[in-house]
Amino acid sequence: MMKLLNRTLLTLGFLSLYAVAAMAQEGTYANNNSVLPIPYYEQLYKQRTWTRVDLAQKQNKGFFSKNREFTKLLIDAVRNDEITTYYSAEPGITELDSLITKEQFLNKLYRTDPSQIVVEPEMPYEEDFPYYTDDRVEFNGRNYISLMDDNLGTNPETDTDYWAPFEGEKAEEYFPSEITIMEVMEDVIFDKRRARQYNDIQSIKLIVSGDISVDGANYPVATFAFKDLEKFFRDYPDKALWYNQYNSAEDRNLADAFLLRLFHGELYKVENPEDLTIMDMYGENEKGEPSPRHGLIGAETLRMKMLEREHNLWSY
Repeated sequence: MMKLLNRTLLTLGFLSLYAVAAMAQEGTYANNNSVLPIPYYEQLYKQRTWTRVDLAQKQNKGFFSKNREFTKLLIDAVRNDEITTYYSAEPGITELDSLITKEQFLNKLYRTDPSQIVVEPEMPYEEDFPYYTDDRVEFNGRNYISLMDDNLGTNPETDTDYWAPFEGEKAEEYFPSEITIMEVMEDVIFDKRRARQYNDIQSIKLIVSGDISVDGANYPVATFAFKDLEKFFRDYPDKALWYNQYNSAEDRNLADAFLLRLFHGELYKVENPEDLTIMDMYGENEKGEPSPRHGLIGAETLRMKMLEREHNLWSY
């Protein structure tokens, strides 16, 4: 009887190991987008949250010091092919679900769509008329711009010292310092084995504030998987620095700054069946009028509930 029991337990143990190995092979053992993955069977509780971080705030200056802005670091990394994977940030598209190309990413940095710029025909060139710097003319079906003052009697097509082809106004880019909103998507997970709650960062989204965007609305640029960013931060420690404004001896790698949650932001959304933001749920006063104050109170209430739940799970 004892031999049969031991054999049964041994068989169950092998089956459990086989099941765990199969889950790992299929990518279901833990979240593949996690830097520090927690196995699903160790998760007592999980909730996805989105936090909006205003990088222009003084308490977030460690991520946004002059000429070392977090947004500048990411944009330069994309231009230099140091980061090659990025995702659409358009509303209605699930984070880390829709890859975009480098060209699409760079086009997102323009205030206006470069493809929408129309080259208007200029006034015809007159040989006996004096032109000045930046004057534009049309000659033989093409536009030209004057390179100097008192430009008289020169051929726009052949005198390249005096004239240059004009292809139209250049689309103006957002400066990295103007991309001031960072949205952090996290999974709040309580690990029942270690009896500790973790904030498992999944993605970082860059957003141009409505105070700066062309149409007055928040303008999403792109989303990055934090797993990719963490590797980039570790590979380029000289560039990926969180600046400690009170003690430069304690500057940190940006990967550590995120894992230590050295950013400060407001809770923007908590996962819910209708995918509503906190402002959608709580951002109205008693009269049904929009009220940012009520939205902030709702966000703080949810944050307090999350802290209370963490405290209660410790005693579970």
